[in-house]
Amino acid sequence: MKKHILIAGLLTFLSSLYVLKATAQNVIFSEDFSGYQTGASPGSIKTNAAAIIAHPTGQEGKWLMVKDKATYKLNKNVPLPAKFTLEFDVLAVAEQIKDIAPVCFGFAKDNAAREHISNGGAFVQLHYRDADAINIGNYEFENKEANTTFDLSATANRPLHVKLVVNGQQMAVYLDGDKLADTVLFPAKAAKYFYFSGPWEFDSGAKLYISNIKLSAGT
Repeated sequence: MKKHILIAGLLTFLSSLYVLKATAQNVIFSEDFSGYQTGASPGSIKTNAAAIIAHPTGQEGKWLMVKDKATYKLNKNVPLPAKFTLEFDVLAVAEQIKDIAPVCFGFAKDNAAREHISNGGAFVQLHYRDADAINIGNYEFENKEANTTFDLSATANRPLHVKLVVNGQQMAVYLDGDKLADTVLFPAKAAKYFYFSGPWEFDSGAKLYISNIKLSAGT
């Protein structure tokens, strides 16, 4: 009897190790900027402006400071797989969320970082000035747009978790776990390169940061 219990326990343990290993192998890119000194420029990011690591007051970990009129991309010139999940945190530091102009992120058809991108490719736009408006779409593909709402004012001075789940032509968008859209946003076999674009301007000393970027293959 004890032998059977021991074997069952061993099988359970080995099964757990397999699940953990499979999960670890599923993550194909991860960046929390912990390997960089404050003030450094991360080698994992490319931009048309400046990429600077900061440690915002009252926040855990290190963050990439997002500049106005700047677009940031991953410094890897390989298109993302057909099925993947990309997650990251956005931190808007402001007296009021309306001090930040609209912010856009999504997937462009190439990995060039020569200019500021606004609503390029399949995009999600956070309209901080409106406090709750979210635009999701792709003007380059069937001129598609989906308008919805999310309380952005409640995200001031705390991390907002973003999750984008892509399955071929389909993309689902989650903010803090709430699904805002799940629709076709890509043409067939489209190349996909992640980008994050800062606002055109900040008011009253507001700042924006991103961190905890994780890319997992599959959905």
